[in-house]
Amino acid sequence: MNIFRAISVTSSQVLNFVREQLIALNEAFRLPMATSIRSLRGLLIALLVGLFVAIIAVGMQPFGLDLFNHEQKTELLLGFGGVAAFAMLLVKFVLPTIFPKFYNKQNWTVARQSLHFLIMVLLITTLMVIYGNTFHIITFKINDILKVFALSIIPVIVTTFIQQRVFQNKFAACAESINHALRTLAKSNTEQNLSVLVLGEKDERLSLLPNQFIYAETDKTSTNIYWQNFMGVEKTTIHADVEKELSASPQFIRLDKNIIVNTRGILKVEGNARGYQVRIARTSREIAVPWRFHKQLEKLIQAGKAIQ
Repeated sequence: MNIFRAISVTSSQVLNFVREQLIALNEAFRLPMATSIRSLRGLLIALLVGLFVAIIAVGMQPFGLDLFNHEQKTELLLGFGGVAAFAMLLVKFVLPTIFPKFYNKQNWTVARQSLHFLIMVLLITTLMVIYGNTFHIITFKINDILKVFALSIIPVIVTTFIQQRVFQNKFAACAESINHALRTLAKSNTEQNLSVLVLGEKDERLSLLPNQFIYAETDKTSTNIYWQNFMGVEKTTIHADVEKELSASPQFIRLDKNIIVNTRGILKVEGNARGYQVRIARTSREIAVPWRFHKQLEKLIQAGKAIQ
């Protein structure tokens, strides 16, 4: 009986351990992650991958490519690079357009990034096999595609987790430095370069003290300005471009193609593997800062150090 009891206890402990590990793995796959879909960075990555594949195909000629003889061999081998770049563009730009819900950057996670990478591997491999077979460069079979895909699963997942950790540490540390700089700037007694902000024209003119301005949402024809009055936060819409007026002072920065904020109105900057999330004071607004605007925030670190 003691043996059966020991086996039962051990089995229960093993099952609990496995369950805990599966729960932890599920939580890890749900961690936030950055992505380069539909961005200039994604375009550059696609071109670099194509260039890398072309160099490998021509320079090293693996998988029996060295046995291929043709008067236009170099051009045909370079075609593998073009195919790889084309597949990358499909994954980074076309698929996100077809499946916008899945490719929502604000909900991007380690799991989605891993699946994204695997789709990329599968598509690149498939198109390169079709290209090689069509031009009789080298003969591949469907089994070869499945082998490459299967062998790539673990490396893709491991690489994604490493990327997530690197980005998480980087942006979390930078966010703390930015918050410290914001506190330093807020305590400084530096003279304001602008005594009064005059935004808009004619009947829609809005005059504010610089620190009354919180943030603005801009589009092609109008601007929604959120500003502080004695009663709270007020929204005023004007049909004018306010960027020229605001750009006269480094106190106002653009954190999105449609959003300009007052750095004194930033409550907190948070950093995770997706990048920076900015919380605006006296409002419930949070701004997920696109990568191309990260430098605008990071410049505040140097500005804070300059006045210490």
